[in-house]
Amino acid sequence: MRKPAEVKAPEHKQELKLDKKDREIINVLTLNSRTPLSQIAKLLNTSTEVINYRYNNLRKNKIITDVFTIVDPKILGVHRYVAYLQFHALSQEKMKMIIDDFLKNKYVNWVIETGGKWELILMFETLHEEKYDTILESIISPIKEFLNDYMGTIVKNFVHKSPRYIRDLKRKQFYKGKIRFPYDKELNGKKKEQYKIDEKDIMLLKNLDEDSRLSLTELGRKLKLSRDAVDYRIKKMIKAGLIKGFILRLNYHLLDYQYTTIMLKLRTISQQRKQKFLNYIYEDERFYALMEQIGTWDLSLMMFFTNAKDLRDFLILIKEKFSDVIHSHDSVIHFDQYYYTYLCDGVVEELLDKCHGK
Repeated sequence: MRKPAEVKAPEHKQELKLDKKDREIINVLTLNSRTPLSQIAKLLNTSTEVINYRYNNLRKNKIITDVFTIVDPKILGVHRYVAYLQFHALSQEKMKMIIDDFLKNKYVNWVIETGGKWELILMFETLHEEKYDTILESIISPIKEFLNDYMGTIVKNFVHKSPRYIRDLKRKQFYKGKIRFPYDKELNGKKKEQYKIDEKDIMLLKNLDEDSRLSLTELGRKLKLSRDAVDYRIKKMIKAGLIKGFILRLNYHLLDYQYTTIMLKLRTISQQRKQKFLNYIYEDERFYALMEQIGTWDLSLMMFFTNAKDLRDFLILIKEKFSDVIHSHDSVIHFDQYYYTYLCDGVVEELLDKCHGK
């Protein structure tokens, strides 16, 4: 069953007030969304019931939209592609119908409305490169009469860091000796261990991708495995580099942040200089995720800005500091997100077929 991971602007926005306890919950779960709420309660010298009530309110009010697991699709052999779409004049009703149709496509794993030249961005994925044309045609063909232009890119790499929607979030070092983050040793260890996944692993990944806070007991019940067996499998997949972390998604609309993708064309530079640029971007508290692509643009930086001036100041800064790296750029503002997952239904089916030798 698909879970949408929607991030939508409310029709009637109310003033949002996050106090110290709410911010601490968000802070800790941003670093590791599997962290038991009892540890946050102990940190704040209050009861687990109080923290549980506050967490449920953050979910109910859609401030925290979902909690999920960062998966590296490359290790599974997944190929990802992005389509940028521009339409003729469309009513909101017609756009919604088009989006609803995209969400029915089992190979689509990301759908988001944007502003600028491109009005809609979607990502699709498959284990089989030879399916690219067929999947793209299934997306484009039904909307050809409405399309003005579109651009496709191949995703080489996708880096998903912990979201820092709220400025000045505490870094992990602050919690040393105060919070025991689940699987911290494995997540910070070397990722060279080989691990051949099976059907149970695939379904475990799917469940963790949809809800990273599911307990070992709950996961075991779903998969008909013992608690220890689930724990073992998670540790093995982390050591193999398949699981990269556990994070949450916040509603950037409610927090007054502007979700923006900056698309960059790079100059011919050394790998060392490129890595220095990337490390600089990763350290910026506005950074959320990055896509390396093959196509018109080399990189897409996904970031959160407070306003247009914040975006402009960032662009001025990186163009000045890395004038030898950046050839050209463009940007699009993200509005409502309708769906995002690391493992779409189509890929899960393909992985299961592969396990069964099909």
